[in-house]
Order: sequence, then C-alpha cells, then structure tokens
Amino acid sequence: MYLSLALKNLLNQKTRTVLTTLGISVGIASLALLLSLSEGIKEAVIGKLTSASPLTQITVQAKGEKGGLLKLLNQGPQNPITPDKKESIEKIPHVTAVYPEMNYANISSLQVSLMGQGLQTDAMIFGVPYEFIKDDLATSYTKEQWDNPEQPYPVFISRKIVDLYNFTVAPTNRLPTFTEKDISGIEFTLLPNQSTFFPQLGQSTNPVRAKIAGFSDRTSLVGVTLPIEAIRQLNLQNNGSYQDQYLRLFVQVDSVEHAESVSKAIQNLGLDVFSSEDELKAIQDNFKIVTLGLSMVSLIILFVSGLMIMNTFLSAVSERKHEIGIYRTLGATQSDIQKMILTEATLIGTIASVTGLLFSFIAGFIINGIALSALPVLSTKPETLFITTPLTAIFILLFGIILCNFFALIPAMKAGNLEPLEALTS
Repeated sequence: MYLSLALKNLLNQKTRTVLTTLGISVGIASLALLLSLSEGIKEAVIGKLTSASPLTQITVQAKGEKGGLLKLLNQGPQNPITPDKKESIEKIPHVTAVYPEMNYANISSLQVSLMGQGLQTDAMIFGVPYEFIKDDLATSYTKEQWDNPEQPYPVFISRKIVDLYNFTVAPTNRLPTFTEKDISGIEFTLLPNQSTFFPQLGQSTNPVRAKIAGFSDRTSLVGVTLPIEAIRQLNLQNNGSYQDQYLRLFVQVDSVEHAESVSKAIQNLGLDVFSSEDELKAIQDNFKIVTLGLSMVSLIILFVSGLMIMNTFLSAVSERKHEIGIYRTLGATQSDIQKMILTEATLIGTIASVTGLLFSFIAGFIINGIALSALPVLSTKPETLFITTPLTAIFILLFGIILCNFFALIPAMKAGNLEPLEALTS
C-alpha cells in the first residue's frame, strides 16, 4: 500500500521528483567515482609492489656503514653477508628458501648499440641464482643455460630502466621509444673496472659479452643482473683477492603470518631486514587518509543534496496538507503518514543511487580512456584507474537510501503530526 501511494505521489510531481533525483545522483556519482579512483590507484600500487617483492619475501642487507660510494664500490660493505650467515638464516623455522644477490666488486660500465647509435654508461653488475629469476625469463633458458659460464652471459634488466628511457631520455633527445620486446635478445659488452664518470680509475682488460634475456621488477635499477656464477667468475678474474660474500639475501617464508618472527630472528644475527608487508601497511594507511579526504568532498556535495531533499519534502508536505488530512480522516495513523513519506524518500534514494552508479561507470570509462591514452607506455602503467568492487556498489546503494531517509525524517514527522481538522481547513 505504501509503495503504490508513494509512487503515485512522486509521479504527480514529476518535475520536482526528477530534479531532486538528479541532484542526489550527482552526489552519489561523485562519491562512487572518488572511491573507485582510490581503489584503482591502490590496486595498481599494491599490485606493483607485491609483484616486485611478495609479502612472503624478506630482503636482508648488511648493517649500513659510512664510507661513501667509492669505498662501497671498491671494498664492499664493512659488515658483509657471508655464506655462514646465509646458512644460519636457512635454519630459521618457516624459512623455505634463501636467494643470494652478489655484486661485482668494482666499478664497471657497458657499451651497447641502440637504433644505430652507440652508447656507453656506468652500470653496476649484480648476480642472482636461476631459481630467483626463472619466472621472469623471456626465453626458454634452462638452469643449465643460466649457470653456464660461456659468453654471452644472459642478463636481466629492471623494467624501470626501460620506463626511465621512454619517459625522460627519449623525449628530451628526440629519440624513439621502445618496448621490452624491441630490445629483448640484444647483445652488448660489459667493461669491468672501467668507468665513464671516473676514467682515471682504470681501463677494462677483460670485456665480456652479454645478452638481454629478460626484464624484471625484482632486479636492481642501478645496473644489470647476471647469473651469480658469472659474478663469481668475474670477481675471480678481475679481483683475485675477493672473498665470497653477498650484497643482499631474498628470504622466502612459508606464510605472511611468520614473516615478522623470521624478520626478528634475522635481525638478531646483526642484519637489516626490509619487508614488503611493512611497506604495504604504510601504503594502505596513506590510502586510507587519501580516501577519507576524497570522501569528505563527496559528503559535502551529498549534504547539500540532502538539504535539498529536506526542502523538497517540507514543501511537498505544505502543499499536500489537504490530502494528508483526508488520509487521517479515513483512519490513517501518524505512523502511516510517516511511512508513506519515508517510502517516497526510499524510492528517490534507490533511483538516485542506481542512476549515480551508472553515471560514475560512464564517467569513469571516459576519464579512464582519456587518462590512460595520455600516459606514456610504462611497465607501471595500470590497466584501469577506476575499480568499483561489488562491496563498494552495495555501500553506495545503501548510503543513498539511508541519506534520503535521514533528511526526509523531519518532513515525515511534521506530516504525521498534522491534525486532520487542521490539515483540512488550512
């Protein structure tokens, strides 16, 4: 009964109903857009973080030491990670694997020809085992091929290097951009003990050939990554007194729940640890603040829309006093009148929420297409900027209905409190 009466009353005031519904729809659409934008950006950032360093992975480094860049390149860290420390970490409960990263213990550079132009630049050389990098191999390298000391060495490059070139170097030097596929398989020359920045430090006597085998988010940005056995060989050839030590360890634990306890055990060995889980928590906390700020803007818009609802229903109650008086004379109670008004508010809230969600989907699709087409081709480029989860859609729908009922409550109480005689004679 209430639904049919409410629907009839709204249809009798089509213009007012449409304008009120549109006003609420705009507020709902703005809230949905901002929440989906926040969710989309968060998903892109967190997805990139977890792909580079899973939550079950802990990065271990030696305790920070003073000394400067040249001292680090020539001597390595003061408190290096030795094989016995690696073995100690492997014995910690819940540790499933430990992947070492080794660096070439001196300066180095590389020479490469790209699109007919020669390029030489300084670059550090790192090495990791096959098991750590195998999922990112662009070609069908087997473990035997990866660990084979024969040249050319297979090399991994950080995806961020390609992004930096496409985003900064190429535009400023009027050079064409390229994709990972364009340079995959290219051969170049590594020059151990030679620097373009510090030529007085030495010349390379044992240049080696290398070949791009893949790209990864897990490799270092400041250099190239080779098989760890190749690094051992280069260190032995060019730095005969070099001892077997590691720059970093990537520790894999069996579950996220045990990451904290394993981190504490590693710290007790005198090493520094960095966990993606800690970084993820910080990112999530920051996104909560951003989402709250964006939501406050939408809530202001919705508050204004809510005042419009209240004004609309107060005007409607004043105009329908005679109608309400007839209902009361025929036996309708105060509660019946209030329910009729609130049912009208529920109908407006439902239609406005659905319409607002539809507006947000359309606007998000358009904005997403324009924004992504304007962004350069980067490995960090998200597939979409807007993500509306089912939970968010349900929240928006319920929020719109509750909002309309809240601001229609005072007009509903005013309508219910009208005395039949007063309503009929006014």
